Amino acid sequence: MRLLRCKLLDDESVQMPTCPPETREELRYVSKDGKCRVDLGHISETGRFFSDIFTSFVDLQYRWFLFVFMMCYAVTWFLFAGLYVLDAHLRGDLLHSGNQDEHEPCYQNVDGFISALLFSVETQRTIGYGSRTVSPSCHEGVLLVMMQCIVGSMIDALMVGCMFVKISRPKKRAQTLLFSRTCVVAYRDDQLCLMFRLGDLRDSHMVDAKVRAKLIKSRQTAEGEFLPLEQSEINLGYESGSDRLFLVEPQIIQHTIDSSSPFWEIGPDQLRRQQFEIIVILEGIVEATGMMCQAKTSYIETEIEWGARFEPCITVERGSFRVDMRRFHSTFRVPLPRCSACEARQHAGSRWSAVLPGNTSRGGRYSAPWTGLDTNQSIA
Repeated sequence: MRLLRCKLLDDESVQMPTCPPETREELRYVSKDGKCRVDLGHISETGRFFSDIFTSFVDLQYRWFLFVFMMCYAVTWFLFAGLYVLDAHLRGDLLHSGNQDEHEPCYQNVDGFISALLFSVETQRTIGYGSRTVSPSCHEGVLLVMMQCIVGSMIDALMVGCMFVKISRPKKRAQTLLFSRTCVVAYRDDQLCLMFRLGDLRDSHMVDAKVRAKLIKSRQTAEGEFLPLEQSEINLGYESGSDRLFLVEPQIIQHTIDSSSPFWEIGPDQLRRQQFEIIVILEGIVEATGMMCQAKTSYIETEIEWGARFEPCITVERGSFRVDMRRFHSTFRVPLPRCSACEARQHAGSRWSAVLPGNTSRGGRYSAPWTGLDTNQSIA
C-alpha cells in the first residue's frame, strides 16, 4: 500500500526550492480561469493540422476566423471576375463593347474588370439585378456560371457550419461555472478532508455533471529519473458516486485524506514547503445545446486554508431556498491540529492504547498529546 501511494512528502534533498509568490503564480500549470499554460514548440509535422482543416479553422481566434471567412468569399469573387474578363477578352467582346448590334457579347454589359466583378458577385450571391447576363450562345460562359454557383454553395455550407459551431461552442458556458478561490482542510464526519466549493450561476442546469481532480507535482524516482509534471488522481468519491453532481445549488466537494491520499503525510507546515497544483475539472452537458462543457481551475499550495470551513450560503426564505452568492468564497476558522492525518492517526492510536487495562497512568486518566489537551476522563 505504501508503494502504491503517490507521496508528496519526499526527502528534503529532492524538494524543489520555494519561490516568491509572484513567480509561483506565473508557474501555474492551469490558470484560475481554466486556461492551460502549456505551449507546444518546434512542431515539425504541421501538415497534420490540414488533415483536420475543420477543427483547425474552428479553433482559430475570432479575428483570424472572420478574416478567413471574408477572404473565402472575396477570393472567389475576384477569381471568377478575372475568368469572365479573360473570356470576354479572348472572344473580342471588350473591343466591341460599344457596338452590341453587330457583335453579340458573351456577357451582357460587362466591359471591364469592375463590371465583371459585379457580375461575379451577383452570380454567386444570386442577387440578379438583370442588367448583366450571360448569352446562351456562349457555352464557356454558361460553364463558368455553373462552376461559380457550385463553388459558392460549397463555401456557404462550410462557412455557415463553421460559424454555427464557433458560436455555439460551450467554452463561454464555463464562465458561469464558479469555483471557490481557495481549498479548505477540516474535519468532516471524524475524517480529515480537503474541500472546495463549486456552483452554477444559470437557471439552465448542467446535465450529468461530474467532477474530478488531478495532482500535478514534480518528483524524482528511486532510479534518479526526474518527472517534471507527474499527474496523479485525487479521489473525489468515484466509487460511492459522490463525484456525480446535481448542480442546482453550490456544492462542497470533499476529498477524504486517508492512507491512499497523496496528502496523508502532509501537515500545515510541510504544506508551505511543497510545490504542487491541484487541477479541478467539472464536466457536464449543456441543457440548452446538448454539447459537452468543461470548466477547469487550479489551486496551488498557498491557496489551501488549513483549519477552515466554507460559510453556509443557503437559507430558507418565504418557503423557498435562497442562495447568497456573496458568501460563496467566504470561509471561517475552525480548530484543527497542526499535524498531518498520518500523525493524527498515530497519536489517536497511542491515546486509545494508553487507556487499555494495564496501560493506564495518572490515576486512570489519559491525555491527548496530539492536541495538547487533557481530557480528564476517568476510566470505568
